[in-house]
Amino acid sequence: MEINIFQKNLAKKEEEIFIGYLSQKTPAIKDLLKKFSKDNVLLKITIEKFDKHDAFEVEFCIVIGGKSMVAKEASHQITKAIDLTKDRLISQIKKHIEMMRGDRAHKSLAKKQTAEKVLTEEYVHME
Repeated sequence: MEINIFQKNLAKKEEEIFIGYLSQKTPAIKDLLKKFSKDNVLLKITIEKFDKHDAFEVEFCIVIGGKSMVAKEASHQITKAIDLTKDRLISQIKKHIEMMRGDRAHKSLAKKQTAEKVLTEEYVHME
């Protein structure tokens, strides 16, 4: 997995905190993507500090084989923004992996199968 990091308006101390905390949190994402080839996954991480509101906005954008997923959160603490964004992205990745597998336990697939079953039963009763 390739990781690109973009920073905007960060002080040197904030940059150190961001990079240090990020290095602790990215292994959770890497563990989910072990079965994908390394050159098939790109993670873009962006952080921006807003001086007016004294807040940080963190965005994770991951591209897995042409499928893009984006998670974005804002907070007054760098660590909280990273945690919230990472959690959102992980849930999107899990959903994507379940859909690729055809996992019937996933809500969106279960609804589709139920609708197909109803249509099939209606068709059988019509004959």
